[in-house]
Amino acid sequence: MSGTDTLAQHWGTLYTMADYKTQSHNVFVTANLFATDQLNFMGTLAYNMSKGEYDPVAMPDPAAEVTADLSHQDFTFDEMHEYSMLDYKYLQVSFGLEYTIRPGYTFTADVDYADFTDDGFYVFGDESGSMLMVRSGVRLTF
Repeated sequence: MSGTDTLAQHWGTLYTMADYKTQSHNVFVTANLFATDQLNFMGTLAYNMSKGEYDPVAMPDPAAEVTADLSHQDFTFDEMHEYSMLDYKYLQVSFGLEYTIRPGYTFTADVDYADFTDDGFYVFGDESGSMLMVRSGVRLTF
């Protein structure tokens, strides 16, 4: 057997199981107020707080299973469980109104605010941020 044949051999697979735990808390409140036949107010409050994490991963020791020299390989998984940690909060507040100008023509106005706070920087780093959106228009129905 030549040295190149040794490189082509497959030594098998080592694996382990790890638990992933998720906690999520959600609150969602919405309200409509029909002030008059022509005027309607609406509002929404949404809040989400989520956490998720792996237990530390305990991989088998390949040196105990394989007789070849694998000293040049790094088989440690000490930080692997921190790769998929989630810890974030999401808040969304919306307020809007509709005013019926005449049947078939309604003026609308909305304000939405959203805030995302990332406390456990996941794969892409800190993704925290806020958004404010203001919309208005006329809705035609026919």
